[in-house]
Amino acid sequence: MKANMKKTLVSSAVAGALMVGTVGFSTAKAELEFNVGVFSDYILYGLSESNNNAVVQGGVDWGHESGFYLGSWWSTLGDGDGQEVDLYLGYEFAAGDVDFDIGYVYYYYPGLDDADFGDIVATVGYGPVYASVNYAIHADDSDVTDSAYYAIGGEAEVMPDLSLGAELGYADPDVGDDWTFWSLGLTKSTGMGDFSLTYADTDDSDEDPLFVVGYTMSF
Repeated sequence: MKANMKKTLVSSAVAGALMVGTVGFSTAKAELEFNVGVFSDYILYGLSESNNNAVVQGGVDWGHESGFYLGSWWSTLGDGDGQEVDLYLGYEFAAGDVDFDIGYVYYYYPGLDDADFGDIVATVGYGPVYASVNYAIHADDSDVTDSAYYAIGGEAEVMPDLSLGAELGYADPDVGDDWTFWSLGLTKSTGMGDFSLTYADTDDSDEDPLFVVGYTMSF
């Protein structure tokens, strides 16, 4: 599934849980996968999660042939805000040509007060296209609880080793204004890792569009 809760490197939405946070790994057998990368910004729901600072991100995923998986993902945040550390587990399965993924992710911010929260994340995928929802079920700050984020998107190879991805989403926080976000990105796969260029924006005129370059490596 192209967009599930397992987070490899989600600097470009869907970062959050993508995933808007997110790319899976084979469940043909139990296996462990690591990833690390650097990005000129951390995009989450069309906004900068790192105050427009460059970030280092990485993670580890473990998946079983039954469809069960768990993992951890982290990112620096910049401006003295410390790090984001995500812990998650879930289950993925298929019904015919349709893929399903449901799980839980806990977001931990050791350098920030009252910032931790937990999401239920569900994704449905069909071929290169997916739809997902993140719903906050608990938080240190009660204003975060019941916030929901919806997205649809997809990815396709347009040339050998060159993929084009796009996402459109809607943010519905429990407190404050809602907004629409979107992103468009290119990823070039090489023997030395993946190079990416992402454009992201929202319908909030007070927010500037983001252009992010990145490099990731999996092993």
